[in-house]
Amino acid sequence: MHTKLAPDNISYDDFKTHRTCYDLEKKKLPEKLEGLQELRYTDVPEVVAQRKKDGEAFLEKTEVQSLVEWKLKFGTYRPSLAKLVASNPVDDVRKTTASAFSLMSEDPNPSKAISTLSKLKGIGPATASLLLSCYNPDRIPFFSDELFRWLHWQTDVGGNAKKRKSKGMEDDGNVNRKINYTAKEYASIFEKTTILRERLSKESGETITAVDIEKAAYQIIKSAQEEKSTNALDDEPDDAVETKASRPPSTKRRKKQTPEPKEPMPSTKCLQKGLRGSPTYDELGYELDYDYILKTSGRPRRPGKRTEEKMDRAIKDDARKAEIMGRPEDARLQEGAAWDDRVARDLGKAFHEVGLEEYEEWAKKGFQVREGEFENPSEEEKERLLKLRIGCALRKGSKHR
Repeated sequence: MHTKLAPDNISYDDFKTHRTCYDLEKKKLPEKLEGLQELRYTDVPEVVAQRKKDGEAFLEKTEVQSLVEWKLKFGTYRPSLAKLVASNPVDDVRKTTASAFSLMSEDPNPSKAISTLSKLKGIGPATASLLLSCYNPDRIPFFSDELFRWLHWQTDVGGNAKKRKSKGMEDDGNVNRKINYTAKEYASIFEKTTILRERLSKESGETITAVDIEKAAYQIIKSAQEEKSTNALDDEPDDAVETKASRPPSTKRRKKQTPEPKEPMPSTKCLQKGLRGSPTYDELGYELDYDYILKTSGRPRRPGKRTEEKMDRAIKDDARKAEIMGRPEDARLQEGAAWDDRVARDLGKAFHEVGLEEYEEWAKKGFQVREGEFENPSEEEKERLLKLRIGCALRKGSKHR
């Protein structure tokens, strides 16, 4: 990794490039993983924000388990962690997260809240920071491996400068440096993230969030790891095996292969074609909306009054949808896609064309939910609904925006 990408040196333009690349790369994920991405960065934070607005912010046990599943999929896999988290009583999870979030409203430093959440089984500083990030994604960074390694590229946890191997490039060994996942390490992450966030915000005139920094760090470190791996392979002599007399040539020598070019995502194709290009369709055959994709392809702006009004309206709409379906409001997070699908099928519409107006029409026509209809869906049904949901906001005529 070049020194210009180090946290102390990175420009806003380079930062924005890597931040944007993260979202573009994650759109190429398998559908199940993309669903977890949406839960982590959109669904759960919005639910917590609404609970905070209603008087008390907290997380349900199922939400914590979903966040842990996301963490295990994209970070270091620990098979026992999910079981430990699952062993926590439902009431303990709600009370402990509520207590931690309350501490955050009193003290901007997350150390006390981290300690409180760590009382739950399977919750250490790293996972605790993930839960707190959903409470305050603007200020609280998630303790990811990539964020730690990037922020400490030039210094250790104590702030001492590290030696460079050369003037232009940092020591590539840092991309895999050991992490202990301690409260002290997280305190350093929080401090460095705050400093970087304030610097980039001042330089750009925009609001840079902790989530922005988390995503850029992921992209920068992953690129550095790939570069290191490629360099190691390129530096290997062609006759490295044959020069060792004590060992015959191996038939399993690693060969350099040119990777097959990846097929661009439909949304990327749509942008490449331009305004006057031919229509672009997603994997389910729906035409994509070029204007909307172009509008949302950059880094999201800081939520303003219009965004807040839109969120308030969406919350009211969701409450009305739950009322029509005869389901509790908090069931929307888990069952919402199934509700939309039922309305779409009964009215003969596409999934992305269903909004509150269609729910009202559905109710007026006398349709009703069968008892237990949305409970315990099969894995096949979950996968089908996930396919309908992913990318539906990009389709023409979508009401999922």
